[in-house]
Amino acid sequence: MNNKREIWIKRIQDYKASSLTAAKWCEENGLSINSLRYYVHKFNKEKKEQESSQTKWTAVFPALTENNNSETKTIKITIGQAIIEVVPGFDSNTFETLVRILKEQC
Repeated sequence: MNNKREIWIKRIQDYKASSLTAAKWCEENGLSINSLRYYVHKFNKEKKEQESSQTKWTAVFPALTENNNSETKTIKITIGQAIIEVVPGFDSNTFETLVRILKEQC
């Protein structure tokens, strides 16, 4: 990690811990508010890109039913601690929304 990056990481931590506005913190520390905003944005973007590039796996197990009738088979999907049971005729839009919300929470 380069020295400039470490300095700005420390400055941002100090700013966030101060509970001052960005403008007031910069004024007290002799820094440009534009520089502070630039590095906050830069580091947040890097963190988001790093998180989104990591592969996240989840287990999918078909549910066993006592009746072998294909119309009554369900699939259970586990995301974190949540279990979604998908039945024939499910609403795909609701399912997609639910999975997206759970991925964000888990």
